[in-house]
Amino acid sequence: MESGLIKTVVAATGLPESPVQKELQSLISKSGFDSEELTLDELREVMAEYLNQVFLEMAQAESDTSASA
Repeated sequence: MESGLIKTVVAATGLPESPVQKELQSLISKSGFDSEELTLDELREVMAEYLNQVFLEMAQAESDTSASA
């Protein structure tokens, strides 16, 4: 079961709900939080870590592209 907070976030993305929900559930699980009792502060922590990972991956991809040019 998912919390109202998760439903709200998934709906607010405007993206297909199923893949977004699965990804968000996975991130929450990896962070050790309970998705049924997730607080706004916990969601912020999960999303900050996710964004950090995305930025690091983008920087690495850019670095790899620059190195091969």
